[in-house]
Amino acid sequence: MSDGTHGNAYYAQTDNMQAEKYAHADFSLSAARGSVRAMKIEEKIRAIMATTDWKQQKLAELLEVGQSTVNRWLAGSEPRGDRRDRINALYSQVVENGRTDEPIRGEAEILAVLRRIAGLTETDINVALTVISNAIRVNTAGSERSDADDRSQSATPRRESSSSR
Repeated sequence: MSDGTHGNAYYAQTDNMQAEKYAHADFSLSAARGSVRAMKIEEKIRAIMATTDWKQQKLAELLEVGQSTVNRWLAGSEPRGDRRDRINALYSQVVENGRTDEPIRGEAEILAVLRRIAGLTETDINVALTVISNAIRVNTAGSERSDADDRSQSATPRRESSSSR
């Protein structure tokens, strides 16, 4: 085993065993049907991408892999354990819990989030949207004004007046 030929075979075998173990243990509950169904990793990746509208490159950046690696996973290749764990965590966060931690931009996205809040009437949603939109406008105008103030200041520093002795 010291020449390394058998060592690589050992790791390949354990990787395959680990992939099988994860494949058997990896499942999700279907709330609609009340059943347990095994879900393949490529299905989870596709669900993440569909939920978020992320492309393979964006997903690759979040998972700290190359885009070609995500492409291989979508084709059925099994990720190693730690990467599979990251995919499962991202799936849980994004698909099951509906969180992407991406900034919400524009009135359409704000409106979609407000409509997901239980207990709000349409009037409540409209009032909240108006308040949020006004706050964004004020903050945007305020930051544009401060940028203009920064540009208008002289580049030469002020001299402190020296006291006469």
